[in-house]
Amino acid sequence: MARSDNADPESASTTPHGRTEGSPSNPRPERDRPALVWIFSAFIAVVTVAAAGGLVWQIGAAASPQTGTFTPPEAYPPAEPPEVLAGADEEAPIPDLSAVMPELLSDPRFSGELSAVFADAFTGEILFEQTGSTPMTPASSMKVVTAVAALTHLGAEYRIPTTVVEGPDDDSVVLVGGGDVALTVDGEGYYGTGASLTELAEAVLEARDGIAPTTLYLDTSLFEDTVNAPGVPMSDLDIYTAPAAPLMLDGGRIDNTEHYTPHHQDPAMEAATVFAELLGAGEVVEGTAAEDAAALATVYSNPMTSLVDMLILTSDNELADAVAFQTALAVEGEMTWAAIGRAHMATLETLGVDTAGLVFNDGSGLSPANRITANAFVQLLTAAASSQASSVFQSMPVAGWSGSLAERFEASSEGEGVVRAKTGTLTGVSSLTGAVDTDDGRLIVFSMISNGAANPQEVETAMDEVTTAVSMCGC
Repeated sequence: MARSDNADPESASTTPHGRTEGSPSNPRPERDRPALVWIFSAFIAVVTVAAAGGLVWQIGAAASPQTGTFTPPEAYPPAEPPEVLAGADEEAPIPDLSAVMPELLSDPRFSGELSAVFADAFTGEILFEQTGSTPMTPASSMKVVTAVAALTHLGAEYRIPTTVVEGPDDDSVVLVGGGDVALTVDGEGYYGTGASLTELAEAVLEARDGIAPTTLYLDTSLFEDTVNAPGVPMSDLDIYTAPAAPLMLDGGRIDNTEHYTPHHQDPAMEAATVFAELLGAGEVVEGTAAEDAAALATVYSNPMTSLVDMLILTSDNELADAVAFQTALAVEGEMTWAAIGRAHMATLETLGVDTAGLVFNDGSGLSPANRITANAFVQLLTAAASSQASSVFQSMPVAGWSGSLAERFEASSEGEGVVRAKTGTLTGVSSLTGAVDTDDGRLIVFSMISNGAANPQEVETAMDEVTTAVSMCGC
């Protein structure tokens, strides 16, 4: 049975955007590292601002850029955003990790195959590598690739459209799925705010002079592939993700207050049924909109930067695959699992990442057939740090504080607040990919992937201890 980030689904974080302002729900003892925490926080803030400064760079890169976009308000972002990585100290000494890593990684808890790479974020220099070029199953660390690809090709401000067009006769309309799985009934749902079906229904009725159609056609033709990615068992489409579809309410969840929960087996039809009730249509049937059908109304998802933040922080499988499909549509012109793989591979190649042996079957990392190297992850993060995809760092969980790292690092409290990384867990798979700031202020990017270990929870604890040791390294 697959797991996305938690061995027990009930223990998964259900907090949409991490902790609220103030103290975490499980406050930790004060640490003697306030300056270091401030440096790392400053780095993240600067990356965010710099990424905002790139909002206007890439909109022409999408295959169909006019759909689902908006124009930023005047004076947003600032005219001269600060330099990316300005919060970290480029003059800080580079640690000699070769002096400490062999002993750390010889820990017997790493009982399976282990790949680990640590590199300087400024220069890309590899500081330590252990089987870094071996392709391995990454689990949910795969979402880092999904996030960088989306921010690179679609842009931070891209929004996914859901449209209603005229039907084949005056007494019908067509609901056209554009790929938004975070739709809401009334503007608030599992993912927080989102495109509202109530608003869409009201706009359609206004366009039709208040006359409700008798028939609502549901057009899901944008997605014409299997409901599960290659390698993902059908049983995972109940709790861990939803059957793939080009529109869903709350990620297809039956209970929109839970992260891991049963899903509707036909999430698109479920959303259409709810929409028909709001619209006053008495019948819902599958159909395809005419190419020249006039649009009656459109609602848009939250900006891509918000979707990326959510899928990375809470490791949301439905949303990750949906975002990957949007990238595939823009780059490859189709919304299929194979197109996701091609689009992701093209992204990495463009960023100068070595793609030898890599296999991408989905955007979420649920497929155990995915393969990536620790070297590829580190090269990707190094390239992303100085690109318009740099906000991926801001989305990552913070050790001991938010997302899938909120309950980790209890035995490595010195790493809390200074390690920021994406977790990954499947049966027999553990991974951790992200960035850590040393005591001296040097920013290090890293990736550790374990396959086949006897006790994944022990592996996670060992990975926490390794990254904490790197953060404290004066070597």
